[in-house]
Amino acid sequence: VSGGNESLDATLVHPESYDLARWLLKKLHWKLSESSSIESISEEQRKEEWEVVAEKASGTFQVTPTRVMTVIDHLHSSITSPDPRLRKETETLETTTIGSTAGCASIPSNASTIDKLRESKLPLRSIIATVRNVIDFGAFVDFGLENDGLLHRSKMGNVPLGSLLVGQDIGIDILGVAQTNKISVGLSGLNLPADSRDSKRP
Repeated sequence: VSGGNESLDATLVHPESYDLARWLLKKLHWKLSESSSIESISEEQRKEEWEVVAEKASGTFQVTPTRVMTVIDHLHSSITSPDPRLRKETETLETTTIGSTAGCASIPSNASTIDKLRESKLPLRSIIATVRNVIDFGAFVDFGLENDGLLHRSKMGNVPLGSLLVGQDIGIDILGVAQTNKISVGLSGLNLPADSRDSKRP
């Protein structure tokens, strides 16, 4: 899509939700560069219109209507009152590369089991993971082990939890393994430290 990525880079929408965002822009007849393209209607009318579109998008993209509403809200906010931070190229680059799979790889063989991972030097950076489930306090991600990792919302930087989609590939850092085998992860690019409460290393 020509120019699609570039224009959406200046919004609050996470890169992994760009296809959904483009679909929503067409359905709502919104233009990113024109705040006048958003019709002036009451809050109640707007909510009704958004809910109808969210239901359609939910079926098309196999995501929850709540997730779609979050993307719609991000688009609306970006068009009507652009975040000044997003006008700075350096900060735009920083926010859009957090959690990106660029430069990431599958988990190495020397950390391919819970026991091996516990013995590895953590954090283990730039691992590709797939979002399995999104919950109130974060998301569970699969990166090839028997146990999924917990991506807590406090370890996502400025990336909104609502922008994560089930089945989406993201870049993570593995931060710790608890004695209960719970695995703590954060988004790659944030350079978070190892979770000392979880990792038992001499």
